[in-house]
Amino acid sequence: MNKDFILIENPRLRVVEDLRIRNKDNMKNVAGEYFGNKFTYAETFQMFEDFKKAFIHVDGLEESAITISAPSTIASVNAFYGAIDANKIANMVGPGFLQAYTEKYTTGVNSQTAIIFDGFLSDDLVSKLRQAGVKNLIVTSVTDYMNPVVKLAGQAKGLIDKKDFLDEYVKAHKTLPQGMEIMRLKEFAALGKKVKEPYGFPYEEGKIAAHFLTGGTTSQIPKCVKLYADGLTKMACIYDKLWFDFEYGDRNTVFIPLFYATGAVHGVHAGLFKGATLIYKPKYDRFSFGKDLIDSKAKVALVAPSHVATLDESGLADNSLRHVKYIFIGGEAIMPAQIEKFRNTAKRLGVKHIINAYGMTETGSMTGLSDPHYNTLDDVSITPVPGVQYRIVDPDSGEVLPDNKRGILEMYSPCTMAGYMEEEKNKTLFTSDGWVHTGDIAIRYSNGKYRVFGRATDCFTNNGKIYPMYDIEEQVLTHPAVAEAEVIKFNIDKEERPAIVVVLKSEWQDRAANVLRRLSTIDVPGMEYLLGVRFVDKFKTNPITAKRDVLSLPDETTDYYRLDKESDTIFRVTIGGEQTAVTDSNVTVVNV
Repeated sequence: MNKDFILIENPRLRVVEDLRIRNKDNMKNVAGEYFGNKFTYAETFQMFEDFKKAFIHVDGLEESAITISAPSTIASVNAFYGAIDANKIANMVGPGFLQAYTEKYTTGVNSQTAIIFDGFLSDDLVSKLRQAGVKNLIVTSVTDYMNPVVKLAGQAKGLIDKKDFLDEYVKAHKTLPQGMEIMRLKEFAALGKKVKEPYGFPYEEGKIAAHFLTGGTTSQIPKCVKLYADGLTKMACIYDKLWFDFEYGDRNTVFIPLFYATGAVHGVHAGLFKGATLIYKPKYDRFSFGKDLIDSKAKVALVAPSHVATLDESGLADNSLRHVKYIFIGGEAIMPAQIEKFRNTAKRLGVKHIINAYGMTETGSMTGLSDPHYNTLDDVSITPVPGVQYRIVDPDSGEVLPDNKRGILEMYSPCTMAGYMEEEKNKTLFTSDGWVHTGDIAIRYSNGKYRVFGRATDCFTNNGKIYPMYDIEEQVLTHPAVAEAEVIKFNIDKEERPAIVVVLKSEWQDRAANVLRRLSTIDVPGMEYLLGVRFVDKFKTNPITAKRDVLSLPDETTDYYRLDKESDTIFRVTIGGEQTAVTDSNVTVVNV
């Protein structure tokens, strides 16, 4: 065992009980702000209790799953903690996955009760839920818990739909489906207030708290991750031992869809156990990130790197974010040139610390963090948090590698998930000695720090040789014109070849040909197979996760450019099709 390893004791407390104990002197402070409404910790725990009792009232005392597909509303927070405290399993599923796999993710996990955001509901989904045996359908709206004045103003401006889903549904069908009770969230919460029985459940070792049917922008098929309740209470213990200097009332803006994936646990659960005031931003896009930070007066934010990338072009004045102390970046590997740009931007805007955070959905918490007092701007290295161990292994033999050699990162964490719903997937996730095989390429340096480069699958194969795409991307990001970049691959004549999609900074968009020439000189193995470079003004955004929608990039096959070095001729290329010689002025940026 690593001599620096810190054992994380199991607090042996139920999740909501742990939160109550941690906030026993904090009940009068504001726990959450949502569209102009503020909720104290006392009110928040009362909402958890009301939801808990309401779930027991409609779903019974037996352990079952509560399907929750309401990532745009604060109701998902109440439903998450209410379900766990009712001895249920919070079955968190994105709307697309629920629509596509309704029976699998309701009947298949023993769920007869569902909370659904009305923006996702349709005749088709209601019919699927009823056929899958869902008996209780609770309908929530983005306007639930909204300040009445804010709601009225939003309706007057046409920003909020005045229509009520249930009223419209009954109007269209003259009746509600037989065998299914549909109710509004307000009616559901009122049921809990009527229940006087003081239900309590004992602590259980190894209790499953939640399923996270996640994938977002990294997977076409959802990963059903099963998270232990112990993982949440142990996560709190891990963060207790870190250098965080959070205090009661610190403003933590939640920019990620509420409990859509385990990343939201960091944004919501970590904030609640530290007594923070959580400012929920359920309807947002990454291009409003800077304005949201200003409006919310946030001290802390946890976001994807693509959000931070927007700050430089947001028109923000110097020191306008001086109230922000920590921005934690997670979800994607960070390149040195990226972090240097981010930290230079942060310095100009007054942000105290940009922290590179690493953690997987499968590990239930951030497992590694960069030093807040970094010595160089481009240092992306991380150190395992207390209670977590890393090792680098050979991808073929599984043998632990010495320092300064790339391999697969494996980790041991007290918060590790119970496994996937599909048992077959667990065979490649866990090692024989209980470590998690992350599938990420990383290195351990001689100073004991680690760097994660990217997924082992982020490679292309040509003539039997494997080339990492993240090595190309790292060099692309060093160009001062490049705000964001993604290297993708296409299969051409039975061989894989890379292409580059680049977001150009606005002041460089009339000099795209110059950038192309510079990028064409990158000397990285595999660049000789480059198909072309596509310049765009921004990346499309996933409507649920608000992250870059990288999965859609290979769908666009036109408007790539390739430089023939010998003749210094630029060709406009259609992937797998024709190419035409063009002048420098014809190298243009695509408006996405």
